[in-house]
Amino acid sequence: MGIDEVITLEDGSEYILLLSTEKDGSKYFLASKYVNEAPTDSYDLFKELVVDNEFAVEKVTDDALEAKLIEEFEGQIDSMDDEEAEE
Repeated sequence: MGIDEVITLEDGSEYILLLSTEKDGSKYFLASKYVNEAPTDSYDLFKELVVDNEFAVEKVTDDALEAKLIEEFEGQIDSMDDEEAEE
């Protein structure tokens, strides 16, 4: 599973993976809901799982972990903005 990949959840909703990070040996993604082949302004955080040698995700529901991940992803976005400003 990687950045820019579109995933489909069991309920049929689609998300595009925007950013990733690793914490405590697990991989997490910031994803935007994907409707009509375009990202929306609705975002969720997912944890990558490996089940029977296949990739799956589960939504992050722990508030403390959510806060840490949001801080990490904001840092990544700030770094990208800084790089673009330098160009």
